Amino acid sequence: MIKLLLIDDHPLILEGSKQIFSNAPDIVADTLEDMQSFSKVLTETQYDVFLIDINLGESSGLEFAEQVKAKYPAAIIILYTGEQIEDYYSLILEKKVDNVISKTATKDTILKAVYAAVNNEVLLPKSFIDYVQQNPMKKQLQLNQREKRILELVKEGYTNKAIALELNLAQRTVESCLSQMYMLLDINTRADAVLKATELKLI
Repeated sequence: MIKLLLIDDHPLILEGSKQIFSNAPDIVADTLEDMQSFSKVLTETQYDVFLIDINLGESSGLEFAEQVKAKYPAAIIILYTGEQIEDYYSLILEKKVDNVISKTATKDTILKAVYAAVNNEVLLPKSFIDYVQQNPMKKQLQLNQREKRILELVKEGYTNKAIALELNLAQRTVESCLSQMYMLLDINTRADAVLKATELKLI
């Protein structure tokens, strides 16, 4: 039996996502809407699969993914988002998460992605091939143009809110991008992100 935890701060989306697994005989899906109780839930119950929304209000799904990996290294983490999933392919290549799924994906696609991950496989769209061809794996990390611009603005002293206004993005998108870069650069603060990105000549 596969124990799966769905994490989302939107009740309607959370309930709809749970319905995807309602007819799967070998999946038991729980839900979590209260982000403040995440640490407690993580301690009390061990899950096989975590399906985590990337943008969780004031929290970040990427930060939750880090917490899961720290406590349960073998746990499967699948991020899902309403944004461009291509922005998060680097996390798969860096083995930070097991997959990224669009919230517009079909029920069949989501189920197949979960089963594939459980079987140590990765189900990905054709756009992933394009991403790999355009961003070949190198020893040196690479950032996309949006990530570079965000770090440049951080370096100039912009707050997350100011960056969002400058780039015409949602503040949660800026915060998610920063969290993603923290994971890729293996750091924890804005200052360290700028310092390491500068040292690696990423900006």
